[in-house]
Amino acid sequence: MSIAEKCHILNELAKPFGYRYDVIQDIFTSRTDAWQKDYGYSVLYDKAAPFFNMVFDCFRVYFNYDGRTWLIEFWKGQYGINTGSEVGIYYTDKIISPDSYKTTWFKAADKNDYIDISSCLYYRGHLITHLRKLHWWLTTFLPGKFSKPSELSMKVVLRFKDFEMCASFINALNKACCKVSVSDLCINFMDISFIFERSNTKINPLKRIFIWYVQCKNRIFCTLYRFVTRPFCSTLDRLLYLYYYLPFAFNKTTAIKHYRKRRN
Repeated sequence: MSIAEKCHILNELAKPFGYRYDVIQDIFTSRTDAWQKDYGYSVLYDKAAPFFNMVFDCFRVYFNYDGRTWLIEFWKGQYGINTGSEVGIYYTDKIISPDSYKTTWFKAADKNDYIDISSCLYYRGHLITHLRKLHWWLTTFLPGKFSKPSELSMKVVLRFKDFEMCASFINALNKACCKVSVSDLCINFMDISFIFERSNTKINPLKRIFIWYVQCKNRIFCTLYRFVTRPFCSTLDRLLYLYYYLPFAFNKTTAIKHYRKRRN
């Protein structure tokens, strides 16, 4: 088959999972009409992530704008056999108190409230994915690559709708920076850019052991994925090979962040 034919097949297969394949970078990214949009965001999603083989650094920026409380969250880390990053835009229908942030369900931003997002993911200082789009949930996932969250850094550029929204986000970001390591903060009119390096949140010993166990599994499955698909070089050919010869392995590979649906 031609590359175009293979891309068409893979995108049709990935569509029910809420993703599309980017042949230029050989990565997966989320669609604007992904089913995950219906489930919004809750802090419980992040807390449950290690039970679904996801280990990442993340931080949340809550701010008030236009009569609503907004949440923009940033993630980077290991998602099963995928190294990836995310930027999510969410809000409530009204302004809520800070005490309610962690117990409130946030809905995904509507189309009129999408933000122009640019995301560059670096592994040990080397660029591995980059994407820019008007979106509510911009993601990049690179199958078959294993990494620790501490080995990743993420450069983000956000273009806000107006100065009021931009100023509100900046004030909230300055407060959130006490919990994460952020560098190279730059403000240019309504554009905000910074590098998310790592989370400074303390992890209790039991959870640390469990995360170590999850990462061991992720590393093993990454190695197994590359071994089984070793005749091929691109994700496109690797996944189509799994689809035709090992369909259960294909489903396991493409079910990124599928836990949200199961939790609901």
